[in-house]
Amino acid sequence: MSDPVPHRPGSEPGPRPAPAPGASHDGAAHPVPPVFSFAAFALVLVGVFGAAALAPVAHAFFGDRLGLPTPLASGLAALAGAALGGAFGAAAARVGRRLAFYELSAATLLWTAVVAVLVGVLPPGVRGAVGAIQALEAQGTLVVVLGLLGAGLLSAVAVFAGASLAYLLAGAGRVDASLSYELFVARSHLKLSPKALAALFAVVVTGLLPGLLLALAWSLVRDARERRAYRRGELFHRPRMPATLLMTLISIGGVAIGVWALTVVLSVMSGFEADLKKKILGHTAHGMVLSYGQDDFGDWRRIRETVLGVRGVEAATPFLYNEVMLSTGQNLTGAILKGIDVKTIGSVTDLPASVQDGRLEWLDAPAEIPLPRDGGDPGSAAPERPRPGRPLPGIVIGRELAHALRVFVGDQVNLVSPFGDLGPGGPQPKSRPFRVAAVFYSGMYEYDSKFAYISLAEAQRFFGVETVTGLEVKVRDADAARSVMGRVVFALGGWPYRAKDWGELNRSLFSALQMEKVVMAVILGFIVLVASFIIVATLIMQVLEKRREIAVLKSMGAGVPSVMKIFVVEGVVIGAVGTVFGLLLGLGTCLLIDKVGIPLDPGVYYISNLPVLLDGAQFTLVGLAALALSYLATIYPATKAARLHPVDGLRDE
Repeated sequence: MSDPVPHRPGSEPGPRPAPAPGASHDGAAHPVPPVFSFAAFALVLVGVFGAAALAPVAHAFFGDRLGLPTPLASGLAALAGAALGGAFGAAAARVGRRLAFYELSAATLLWTAVVAVLVGVLPPGVRGAVGAIQALEAQGTLVVVLGLLGAGLLSAVAVFAGASLAYLLAGAGRVDASLSYELFVARSHLKLSPKALAALFAVVVTGLLPGLLLALAWSLVRDARERRAYRRGELFHRPRMPATLLMTLISIGGVAIGVWALTVVLSVMSGFEADLKKKILGHTAHGMVLSYGQDDFGDWRRIRETVLGVRGVEAATPFLYNEVMLSTGQNLTGAILKGIDVKTIGSVTDLPASVQDGRLEWLDAPAEIPLPRDGGDPGSAAPERPRPGRPLPGIVIGRELAHALRVFVGDQVNLVSPFGDLGPGGPQPKSRPFRVAAVFYSGMYEYDSKFAYISLAEAQRFFGVETVTGLEVKVRDADAARSVMGRVVFALGGWPYRAKDWGELNRSLFSALQMEKVVMAVILGFIVLVASFIIVATLIMQVLEKRREIAVLKSMGAGVPSVMKIFVVEGVVIGAVGTVFGLLLGLGTCLLIDKVGIPLDPGVYYISNLPVLLDGAQFTLVGLAALALSYLATIYPATKAARLHPVDGLRDE
């Protein structure tokens, strides 16, 4: 090599005898490890199956038992599974004295066979009893298969990462975490100058195609200048960029673009999810207290006082719930009718604040509802005026429902319920006129087009009952609603009462959002995966270029783990630089979207600007995933370099 290679004390270069069979190149005699170790296979098997089984158990413990937020519970569960798998992988590498690749392949195939048995042989009722499958069973067999295979694959990756780290740090028979000359050699191989990194960053920031065109133009100008200097005799040789340096820059750019795209897309999708969650929690309760019977809420006032005494509960309000039909002339549509307590509904939901026209208080004072002007626009209301007899009760409807019925505040609508009295021909529908007291706008089409509200007393009178459907509850911490609602049921004595939190009430919606988020992350993650393959190609080119240098290092006493460390450091540096570039670009793009704003059609998306949510945990997870892929991409080239025999490397020269 052109540069002197530092060496550790006690390892001065000098003539060495050829290593004996079964001896390593550092001079220490070690028995040749077997091709397949059953002890290592047992450890790997426990690591794969244990990590895959521990993750859902840990998620249930952190989420249900401790009441942690779902993202935090998921992250801690994944960390626990990865730690367990990595620990068993490290133990397998120590026992087998190598990377345990064959044992890991056999364990992964065995996991695939177990998944096939669970899905293809066991009946749905039996496999649904398995805790890890129970949450996936309702979403279909394909989701079960993909979920189980994904869990096994991630567990295998964790085991392999632990095995490779253990082999790198202790493959020579003793723990050696130092990076003295390995870091020096890796830095000299990469030759990453600040000028080259700045040019790469400019290419990525200005956009890939414009940036490449600018880089090409600058390269042509520089080559023309060098040719003129060469002809004038001012330049004796024309320096050229090494092919490995170009591949290194391409690898860094690929990782940066993948991390950039992943962080921006996930931040935008998280923004949509946060906006949807805000709207849902604004117009629905954090939880509901229901019962299995029909008359268990006859004394709902006492039950409400008990619920308010539970730790974590902030407010509670009664409601009566049923499906009805609303009609005006030729217009007829279905709706969900809720009888509410006007005085306490504002402490649980944002319904009073979402009223656009009219007033929610007019439900308790229907005589104050203004009437439409005679012969005029039905939307323009006249001042209050006395009217004979008992006034029509008020009703509050959503904006989309008002558009469908073509009514405004003060107009009359007919409320029709199929639960009527028995007549000569059977059950007779019950119908009663109501007057529109207010129109609300929640920002969600499903709510604005389906929900209608009347006072609780009018709902009981209309349906002929004296009880309520249940209680809507607001808790202090919405993310801890599940644990609080569990305490509510316990305070009520359990049966016949039950509770549902907002996540359970909107499970299908948020499950679909999470599935879309995962799919987008997987699709965009392939960009980082392709970049990791470029890292593999770059390091293989480094190995081919540096065969003589590797042979010299090994002849000077460098062991297999030391040579592997050199190329692992190179790949990790490439991945780290690309990850930092990508995270900075993603952060800048998200801040730009948040400050400048990208307008959307409110009539289609029910939101005026593209939402973005900067989540530090999400950025950290993307960065760690990119670094992990970059590290795993270095194992194969590093292994190829470490297996190079000094005689072969020197003979090729």
